[in-house]
Amino acid sequence: MATSIAVFAALSSAAYAQEATTGGATTGGVGADAIVDAIADTDASDASSAAPTLPTSTVLNGQINLNSVISDVKVVYDDGSGVDATAASFANDFTAATRGSTLDLTSNQTNDGQVRAKVDVTVDTIDGYVGANSVAIGNKVLAGSNFTGSNMAIGQTNNARVTATTNLTTSDGWGQVHGSATAIGNSVHGAAAGYGNEAPLNATSNQTNNANIKSSVNLKTDNTNHAAFSSIQATSIGNTATYGSDW
Repeated sequence: MATSIAVFAALSSAAYAQEATTGGATTGGVGADAIVDAIADTDASDASSAAPTLPTSTVLNGQINLNSVISDVKVVYDDGSGVDATAASFANDFTAATRGSTLDLTSNQTNDGQVRAKVDVTVDTIDGYVGANSVAIGNKVLAGSNFTGSNMAIGQTNNARVTATTNLTTSDGWGQVHGSATAIGNSVHGAAAGYGNEAPLNATSNQTNNANIKSSVNLKTDNTNHAAFSSIQATSIGNTATYGSDW
């Protein structure tokens, strides 16, 4: 590729110089000054065409939550098969994505209200899968670009309690029981995917959590068979940020 570019530049320069001196005072061929000027002009033109300017999508986000955000889910089954219940609460939630244009994102989020998610699931006789999940997040950003890079400047401040609670009660039967609770003060996920193109990611995050973050899962069963097929997980995070770039 480098050789073909050099040959093309030389031919273009010669043609340009010859045209510039046609009809001029020079009769013994192309003047040296004209050749130098033509090559310089062509090099500048080639450099400009070799690095095209990609479009930019500018995104400005500002979010403030001042009050409580609460979700409650309660499920009661006599015979449960394929039960899957989720309670989710987000004080501030923002998503931005581009395809073919550079993402230039500036985002600021502040939460001053309680965030609570609670799910209660009661199944008398299990026959299959039973799941209960609770998710509570103060501030959340999900941003990314496809085929190009990204510039991200993100600020998050959580000043209020975030709580996720999951309660599971079973009595009899056979199957799988899954319970999870996730509580996060501030969360950021940013990515740039080039799919073979250059996709640089420049990111700056400032996260501050000033409150209690609590997650809990409570499982009660009278049938010991459930123990071998139970999955319980509680996760509490003050601040979390994940960035990735793949060319």
